[in-house]
Amino acid sequence: MSFISEPDCRQGSFPNFRTCSLIFLLSIVYCLSSAHPEEKFNKKQYLKLADAAFKEGSIFSATDLYLKILENAPETKSVLFNLAQSYLLARDYENAATYFSKAYEADSADNTLALYYAALTTKMQGKYTDAIPMFKRFLKIYNADDAKKMKKWARIEVDGCNFAIKEAQPDPFVKLNHPGKEVNSNYGDMSPALRDDVLYFASINSDTVLWMRADKSDSKKENLLMKLYTSKVTTDGYAEKEQVKTFNQEGKHISNPSFTDDGTKLCYTICEGALLKPNCNIYISELKGTEWSEGKPLSEEINLKGVTNTQPFFVKGNTNDVLFFVSDREGGKGGLDIWYSNVNKKGEYSPPRNLGGKVNTDRDEVTPFYDSKTAALYFSSNGWISMGGSDIYKSQADAGGKFSNAVENMGAPFNSPCDDNYFRIGKNADEGFIVSNRPGIFSVRGKTCCFDIFNYKYDRRIFLAVKGRVIDDATKQPIKGAAINLTLRSTDTKETDVTINTDTSKGETPYFFNLKPEKLYKVSATKDGYFASSQQFGTVGVTKSDTQVVDIYLKKLEKNKAYRLNNIYYDFDKSDLRAESKTTLDTLYNILMENPTIIIELSSHTDARGSDEYNLNLSQKRAESCVNYLINEKKIPKERITAKGYGETKTLEDCSKVADCPQDQSGDCPCHQQNRRTEFKIIGELDGKLIYENE
Repeated sequence: MSFISEPDCRQGSFPNFRTCSLIFLLSIVYCLSSAHPEEKFNKKQYLKLADAAFKEGSIFSATDLYLKILENAPETKSVLFNLAQSYLLARDYENAATYFSKAYEADSADNTLALYYAALTTKMQGKYTDAIPMFKRFLKIYNADDAKKMKKWARIEVDGCNFAIKEAQPDPFVKLNHPGKEVNSNYGDMSPALRDDVLYFASINSDTVLWMRADKSDSKKENLLMKLYTSKVTTDGYAEKEQVKTFNQEGKHISNPSFTDDGTKLCYTICEGALLKPNCNIYISELKGTEWSEGKPLSEEINLKGVTNTQPFFVKGNTNDVLFFVSDREGGKGGLDIWYSNVNKKGEYSPPRNLGGKVNTDRDEVTPFYDSKTAALYFSSNGWISMGGSDIYKSQADAGGKFSNAVENMGAPFNSPCDDNYFRIGKNADEGFIVSNRPGIFSVRGKTCCFDIFNYKYDRRIFLAVKGRVIDDATKQPIKGAAINLTLRSTDTKETDVTINTDTSKGETPYFFNLKPEKLYKVSATKDGYFASSQQFGTVGVTKSDTQVVDIYLKKLEKNKAYRLNNIYYDFDKSDLRAESKTTLDTLYNILMENPTIIIELSSHTDARGSDEYNLNLSQKRAESCVNYLINEKKIPKERITAKGYGETKTLEDCSKVADCPQDQSGDCPCHQQNRRTEFKIIGELDGKLIYENE
């Protein structure tokens, strides 16, 4: 990730921690040399120093000072949220979760947002089952002005937790390797770019805690800046890193190298200014012989003033080159978005265009990488369903250059509970790089402090997919315009299935989804006028490339048509629902969940024996027992289902005309059993008029 504009980081207004500080994205966490006064504790002075340290980006100093205040003045509850923010910006998720929880407990009425971040930092420790109820609690109680946005994010995080539980088993054919000190330092290394056998990357090359005086006069201030480095790839690993001094500018951060396909041009980012409000622009340099020329800023349309312009990535096209980059300029979806500009043969850049809502969300999308061979865009985001903070995603482009309806989470091991970004393909499609702050990185303080570069490599590659058509069950003809969802499922019925990809049926042309090894899936289809339908399948045990064919058959949805529910049992002369009947009602529950707008009448019928009044009352009670199960135990909204007992008024057959069928309670027969039935029929749709039989 890279440089961003100044957000609102006030207490109680902390909407997106990844956009709350440049120092978080740059992995700069240093201490002020005047941060620990020797004199007797003075609460007012410590508060001033702590807030100043936080503002300057001295996160370690801020956490130490806030802790000192709580140690000497534990009644100062107002610093709990600030302390939690400091830990979060230092990526100390365990302590952040602890103090966000304490901040919420100290003032649950006015600091409900702390509960959201307590849940988020719990999630980012990989404690998914603990985080889910915290998010759900937040969804119930949060009612601030931004509730709609925050609740949307909380729901996405819940889906992310459920997704991560199912993704706990990583792709068995992918291995990650953490390079040594030749590449990674204790402070943060990122933006890998391979040119021939040389790896270019950005780094704050220090192995000790960095100090800066409060007046910023420290001569070692330059050590706090991110610079470009190279390391030659050898048969044994990497050669010792060397700084690329060509592009150095005093007091400025240099990062995000990216080469054109022919390797003759290098784009990179320069940022300057205050840590919380930097000015970032994209530069380009050309190779002159064996030396890089002095970099020049791109056009003002790309480097728009007053906004973030960063993370360039060049792609060679058939007629024009394309520059992808990241910006928070107006016209985006929110936060940082991925933009692109066409570059003609004269080197002129077209007005940038937003990549659109099939990639960008109202949060942050960063670190774009486009693979021309497969027409796939890789990027990182915290706005889609994720295993942690930012995850790595893939979006496939069609022949016309348009991206698919849904992005694909790359899953483990590419993603983790922490932040994962900068996916880059290396010399071939089976190896490359990612950047992550997951446990195992080199760190000056804490196990997830700073970003490191990782290698990935496929030991063996298999390609798994599913395809099929949506078909009308009656006519056997393919259906156009049905919404198709690919869901990751679990054998544990307590876990929630998570939709991971979508498509729309195109008639004879089949839908197509890529799959991962050792996973359980469900593919479902919905269309107005039809019952939804789904099919389950999986890739567990599949060791060779394979494309499964799964067609989905949809039945016409007819209002006021009775659909019988078999195997609904009651004890004689009773209305209590027997345990074995719940299995059938669970099927009806699935129908209601897959068709979320239908309203049904659930009816019960008796045979003709007994009085009319008695049978009517008994059937009503039996229908109500079914409805109560669906409402109370399965949580179907009561406005979607109504109970109706018909007694013996709608018998299917006249059993008095059937030989050997008793007309009293001395025995039973198939005719009576057929009349004693439970049915449902669709009587309307939500937001529409209910259709009653007397109308």
